[in-house]
Amino acid sequence: MRNTSLLALCALPIVCLAQSIERPSPRLGDECTYDILDNLRNKEKIAERHIVVTSVTPGRITMRVTHRVLVTRDTGDLTDGQVAYDDDLNVIERDGIKFGRPYPRRIYPLQPGMRLASQEVELPGQPGTSRTESLDARAGAWETRTVPAGRIEVLSLEWRGWYNGRSPLYRWSGKIHREIAFSPVTWCEVASTEEIYNPNSSPFIHRDFVLTGFKHDGGAPASRTPAPSPEQGPLTPAAVLPPGSAD
Repeated sequence: MRNTSLLALCALPIVCLAQSIERPSPRLGDECTYDILDNLRNKEKIAERHIVVTSVTPGRITMRVTHRVLVTRDTGDLTDGQVAYDDDLNVIERDGIKFGRPYPRRIYPLQPGMRLASQEVELPGQPGTSRTESLDARAGAWETRTVPAGRIEVLSLEWRGWYNGRSPLYRWSGKIHREIAFSPVTWCEVASTEEIYNPNSSPFIHRDFVLTGFKHDGGAPASRTPAPSPEQGPLTPAAVLPPGSAD
């Protein structure tokens, strides 16, 4: 049974300060859908992303990622494929290419104000090339985030650091900034911002990913439902899952 009682406590910010988000347990058939927004020029919706859990085994959770690309500009990296995650939902394999260690994106249990320094990772690449990243993480405080899927209480985890690339002819480096909002109501990322900078400090990727819907435990999807009014308060598990499915 999933631990979904935390969100009810989050109506009281003082209580939330002492709470953490525990490791989730995605199940076969779970789904997440996102809008992808490009911020390099004006904020523009460039694609939609659909994620479906296709396999769950100890230490390995596999998901199928597909896209509906709306513009051809700056979307060449939005490719479809299979992605495998460890139990913390950090990537260990993408399209048959294995990572030497899980790519750090999530930390569990996630607690307000926690920090993690000097996470080193080497990304798989073409023969003769390499790319390493050094990242520090810091969690924020509880807040209410409004996305197309609703108003949801979240903790944000901010990653900052550098990447270094190398090939037989060139070397390059740049800054990385990534902020991801997590919630106990869903294992899907509620929202994220991705900024990757060129060596001259100008961003060549600046995107937002916002949750538009999700379906868990075989329930009906919660998709593009109107966000509750402030008087209603943030979403709770009962608000986005069929009656009885949050028991």
